[in-house]
Amino acid sequence: MAARTKTGALRTLALSMSMGLLLAGCAGSPQAVELPEGHAPLSSAPSAASSAAPSSAAAELDVSGLSVASGISMAARLGFDKARVISGTELADLKTAPQDTSGGVAVLPTQCGDVIESLNWSPLQMGDEGARTDFLTEKIAATGSVEVAKITDKPALEAHYATVLAMLTECKKVTMHQGTETVPFTTAKPDLKDGEADSAIAWTRGTPGQGMRQQALVLIKAKGDHVAMVSFIAEDGLEAPEFSQMAAQILNAALAQAG
Repeated sequence: MAARTKTGALRTLALSMSMGLLLAGCAGSPQAVELPEGHAPLSSAPSAASSAAPSSAAAELDVSGLSVASGISMAARLGFDKARVISGTELADLKTAPQDTSGGVAVLPTQCGDVIESLNWSPLQMGDEGARTDFLTEKIAATGSVEVAKITDKPALEAHYATVLAMLTECKKVTMHQGTETVPFTTAKPDLKDGEADSAIAWTRGTPGQGMRQQALVLIKAKGDHVAMVSFIAEDGLEAPEFSQMAAQILNAALAQAG
């Protein structure tokens, strides 16, 4: 599948956790190096504002926009030289949580079905001020995302942290069945230093060689009135500690702009 087809559906990137997607073949798996539509090259040393928006518009960015730009600046320093700002209708759509996502998938243990459904959350779903930019490089077969939003529903944020904890404990190993398809789904806690993230999870769908094989790494952290999320998605390799380190650097660079 060509990269422009896959990344054209970057609706939720690493947090596209609906059970329908979990058995949807290669959707979202960034293997090809063709530059996806909308991803513009970044300069080798972008400023915090110019990384995610034209300099003429930088002054108009809110805290979330400036934070995302700062995160993208760090991503560029780490070698991710192309980025795509999510805006307009696409950004507005991300503020609505997916509905009816089970797609006829049976989950074992059964109590983990609702937990997986609850992973369909991102900061933008709080519905107020928020921004997101996706990033990649042709040198690494992974796509990243930086998302920042104003915290308007702290209980919802805490509930998501609890969901992640549940996925890392009682739902650490899950089996999904749809028709004749059986797919393992496992989670692990990324290797991070204390304080680098408030919530972190790495998940793997499928086995090596399966068409639906996919991995994701998701870090979330709050500071003041804002919360940031950094995600990576790939077919393989995200268990390497380098990805956790890069995600933590990008996450904390984004939050440097939040008060």
